[in-house]
Amino acid sequence: MIIHLYALCWNEAKMLPFFFKHYDNIVDQYYIFDNDSTDHSVSMLRAHPKVNLNRFVIEGNSLVRSAQEKFNQFWKESREKADWIIVCDVDEHFYHPNLRIYLQECTSKGITLVVPNGYEMVSDFFPDSHQSLHETIRNGVRSPTYDKPQIFNPTEIQEINFSPGRHTASPVGNVIKPSHSEVLLLHYKYLGFDYVNSRFSALQQGLREGDIDNRWGFHYLWKEKQKSEQFEALKNKSVRVL
Repeated sequence: MIIHLYALCWNEAKMLPFFFKHYDNIVDQYYIFDNDSTDHSVSMLRAHPKVNLNRFVIEGNSLVRSAQEKFNQFWKESREKADWIIVCDVDEHFYHPNLRIYLQECTSKGITLVVPNGYEMVSDFFPDSHQSLHETIRNGVRSPTYDKPQIFNPTEIQEINFSPGRHTASPVGNVIKPSHSEVLLLHYKYLGFDYVNSRFSALQQGLREGDIDNRWGFHYLWKEKQKSEQFEALKNKSVRVL
């Protein structure tokens, strides 16, 4: 069974070690599209033997719309080449005790699209890179907005039709989902306040006029007090997920 992963990247040098640690035993080939990173992301991507590195360029007046168009198309390169593809951000980890075996079972049952149960994970600190995030950061808050339909059979699904942000989709083709999801999407963004504060401020730089007008990525525009309040609220609501 062949699994390909598609993702965009911009200045993810801190998260890439966790990303690879999580997916290296799952994925056969990565297709990463970098948006002119200025940290060590590109050198890290080039050094990884499974990474096929490409460039992502923002077109027009919207980062989110440009990303949406890319996510709706680039995975089609895996048709007739991969049994499954994963579309995600670098801070999104799909978790199952053995995801490859689970997807093999899905194939045998004719399932073509897996929608996970999403969680916003949270911790007091940014972790050490020696362990997988699911081993060290186990608390989170259930977030249906992260039930993203991002694992699917690229041959059976003709069009995925992601909405902006990929939180929803309108797939076309032979769309068959399991009766219930056994996969979690663990979103690792709130890893200590210092990290989320600096990361949101950095991501704000990528927003264009169209994004601001549509309130896409509006949380990146929060003042430090708003970010702190959201971080504390998530911590207070968080429960053991894993």
